[in-house]
Amino acid sequence: MIYYFSGTGNSHYVAEVLSKSLQDTMQSIESAQGIKQDEMIGIVTPVYFFGLPDIVKDFLERLSVSSKSYLYLVVTYGGKPGNIGKEANKIMQKKGTGFYAMYGVKMVDTYIPMYDASKNEKIESQIDSQIEEIITQIKERRIGDYLKGTVPVLINKACSFQYKQVRKTYNLTINESCIHCGLCAKECPEQAIEIKEHVTFKKEQCMMCLRCLHHCPVNAIKFKNKDKGQYRGLL
Repeated sequence: MIYYFSGTGNSHYVAEVLSKSLQDTMQSIESAQGIKQDEMIGIVTPVYFFGLPDIVKDFLERLSVSSKSYLYLVVTYGGKPGNIGKEANKIMQKKGTGFYAMYGVKMVDTYIPMYDASKNEKIESQIDSQIEEIITQIKERRIGDYLKGTVPVLINKACSFQYKQVRKTYNLTINESCIHCGLCAKECPEQAIEIKEHVTFKKEQCMMCLRCLHHCPVNAIKFKNKDKGQYRGLL
């Protein structure tokens, strides 16, 4: 079984390729009801400011896995994976188990407040080869931490503080192009958006996955009114 969370599509793509190649079932963490015990369990997640998205963290804290199951982690990232592997492993180790292997796939960074996602054709061309290498290692039941790009603790803490600021929903604005289709509210993993006379954010903060921004059919949602386009390369 492969459990995944994907904000804008990158991690969904990785989970889908893994599922087909490993002939395994994939299940979104957003809709996962019960946890299926299996010989092999994979977790696929994006990296948010060198850490786990809240929804994945909560899922891991609920996850009960036999120590005999080959539990592996695959993270997608644009910059560096940071210390996400240590964070994820720490959660599982408290329950007497841990990840047998942890892998990373460098992909297009869709966090457009800091990066321009449209200028990443070179990275896109290297995605499949990275995934194929991971598939080979999973089939061989490799053991080890294959994540590259950890960061010092102080930098990790600084990023955690920065994340607390940028995840405030007042950073997101909706302009007059909005057609009130309701897609953003429907797809929001935290149900932070509601449609009334106007589209509004009913929560003060969210994970800032930017799914609403990238999936908006008319590009009406901006981060601090800045327009750096949308990324739909893998959608």
